[in-house]
Amino acid sequence: MKKIVNLLLITTPLFAVDLIFFGGDILTMDDNQPVVEAIAVEDGWITAIGTEENIIKLRTWRTKIVNLQGKTLMPGLIEAHCHPIATAVLSQVVNISGFTYNSRAEIMATISAAVEKASPGKWVLAFGWDPVLVKDLRNPTLAELDSISTEVPIFILTQMMHQAFVNNAVYKTAKITRNTPDPPGGGSFLKDVDGNLNGVIYEFSALQKILINMPKTPQGTAELLLNLQYAQYAKAGYTTIAALGPVNIAGYPLNFMASLSRNADVPVRSFVYPLKKQLDRSAWPTGYGNDHFRIKGVKLYMDGSPYTGGAAFAEPYLNTEVTLKRMELQPNHRGKVNYSEASLLQTLTKYHNAGYQIAIHAQGEIAIQMILNAFTEIMENYPRPDHRHRLEHNALITKNQIIQAQKLGLTLSFFMDHVYYYGEQLPQIVGPDRAARFMPLGSAFAA
Repeated sequence: MKKIVNLLLITTPLFAVDLIFFGGDILTMDDNQPVVEAIAVEDGWITAIGTEENIIKLRTWRTKIVNLQGKTLMPGLIEAHCHPIATAVLSQVVNISGFTYNSRAEIMATISAAVEKASPGKWVLAFGWDPVLVKDLRNPTLAELDSISTEVPIFILTQMMHQAFVNNAVYKTAKITRNTPDPPGGGSFLKDVDGNLNGVIYEFSALQKILINMPKTPQGTAELLLNLQYAQYAKAGYTTIAALGPVNIAGYPLNFMASLSRNADVPVRSFVYPLKKQLDRSAWPTGYGNDHFRIKGVKLYMDGSPYTGGAAFAEPYLNTEVTLKRMELQPNHRGKVNYSEASLLQTLTKYHNAGYQIAIHAQGEIAIQMILNAFTEIMENYPRPDHRHRLEHNALITKNQIIQAQKLGLTLSFFMDHVYYYGEQLPQIVGPDRAARFMPLGSAFAA
């Protein structure tokens, strides 16, 4: 038996290769080694390239072998919806994700420890608050966060990035009071029954009021973080990314990304969809940029996240332990839309006629139908061939809505990770029938 075990240890590779390609020209886009015979992939990452003889030696009993039969394999995967700046920055903040912690006590202890270590003038930024995955996670109160610190600004961002919790030090720094009006675009500074701020900030237009008051990442650090994130995309095989709604970092994000793109070593092309205010401020037309950075369209939000109560579903959220206690929604809660019919039509028409590709976030049937109605009117009055406007996420889009979108020439973008990570909890949020058609990619392909 010892001999068998020793043999296994000797012959098993240091990493478990999932996939090997060979039997054709494999283009690497690297001038030092432009063509190789074989490539190995592990857990979605390119881990080895080289000769067929050497790469085949890496296979294990579970490795899938693909013979290209003389065909050419080249990089060129496209990440259709990502947030490279946010991902780069959030990789450096306090991690409180449900993938890391199992209890509220652990998460709050992590935040408290970060506050104790904070330097004067520094904020504590925590990312990953997730009541769907962490079963005992109730929202922090303003008093609770103030008990941790009244001097250090504490900003806790949920996993879906549509909701945050703050202490009074954040309100003070951002100059937000009980009299501050909610911003246009669906954002809210939530208040208690007496009209006082309660520490909850809802949706991006309100979150942005906080983000612009945070200490900016130094230019050199920001460039390093974003370059590292670009390298991660390249390692996964992506050569093009669509960056939707870039967040502020080291100043104005569009100027930052454009400046970085002038580096010939940038490994991916970025097609950028700025937020409405960012685009209006820059006045850059669609197509502006270079080979590594190009303005493609505009990013809009019609509703919010299903996991903060923000999705404008046709039927209410269920009244369950998940929705009432962990998400802390009111009974029979319904998400709201961020635009009236008139303002939505006006906004979509503006960018459609200016030639931009519109990418608009919509999760619930009500939000999706309002968008479809607006685009129907726009296409009748201002037809534009090959516009390629996009509906993002489409959690509960119906079959009839899919057909309507197809007739209008709209592209549907689904986020299947929601099903992978939250599928077990979805019946407790929307019920089994709606959970069964959540992110209906199959129906979209069949249309």
